[in-house]
Amino acid sequence: MKWLIVVVFANLSPSGEKELYVFTNPTFDDPAVCQMDIINPNVIPLLVNKILQDEGPRPIEKVACLTDKSVKKLMESFKKKEKGESV
Repeated sequence: MKWLIVVVFANLSPSGEKELYVFTNPTFDDPAVCQMDIINPNVIPLLVNKILQDEGPRPIEKVACLTDKSVKKLMESFKKKEKGESV
């Protein structure tokens, strides 16, 4: 199981869902290492710069470490809602 850094933006998508940014690189084998990275003052600017490059300036609500399986399940639930299915 791999752990990923997930950024939750403070604003909502047009469909009313929270918007996410998932870092697929790096991945972590240990959740503790992932947690240490997201609070590491040397790593934070790298994460912020990548988000700014890809998304522009956006308010961030939370940064968390989730398993790849959790991220996949979350993304699948968003796809279902976009298709108009009830979750």
